[in-house]
Amino acid sequence: MLYRALPILVLGLTAALSVAAIEFLPETLYFPVVEYSTPEAIRIALFKNGELDQSSCKQGAAKIATAIRAACPACKVVERCRRGLDAEHRKILSREPISTPSARQQGGKLTMTFSAADAQLALAVCAQTEAQIAAQSAEQRLRCFPALAPR
Repeated sequence: MLYRALPILVLGLTAALSVAAIEFLPETLYFPVVEYSTPEAIRIALFKNGELDQSSCKQGAAKIATAIRAACPACKVVERCRRGLDAEHRKILSREPISTPSARQQGGKLTMTFSAADAQLALAVCAQTEAQIAAQSAEQRLRCFPALAPR
C-alpha cells in the first residue's frame, strides 16, 4: 500500500515546492533597475535578473549606471535595487507582451524598455540598440520587440 501512495506523495510534494518557489523566491531576491532619460526625452529602463544579496545588486546597478553616464553625460540616471517584484515588473521580466517597445537578452538576463512621446521614436531607439549590440556574442545580444508583441 505504501508503495502505491509514495509516487503520489512525491508528486504532490514536488508540486507544492514548485508553487512555493515561484511565489516566494522572487520576494527574496534583489533586482537591479537602472532608469535614465536622454535630453531628447527618451526614457530607457534596464531590468536585470535578481541577485541573492543587496550588495551584489547595488554593485551591478552602479556598474551599469557608470557606463551610461560615461556614454551620455547629459542623461539623468537613477539606479536602485528592488527587493522582490511587483506585478508590473514581473511582467516586464517575463515573456509576456508589454505596452512599450522592449529589448531582451537571450534567456531574459537583461530586459530594457523604451518610451518616448513619439512611440515610433521609442521603437527606432530599440531597433538601433539591437543593431549596435549585434556584434556581441550570442548571449550578450539583444532582440528588439515592438509594443504588445510576443517576446
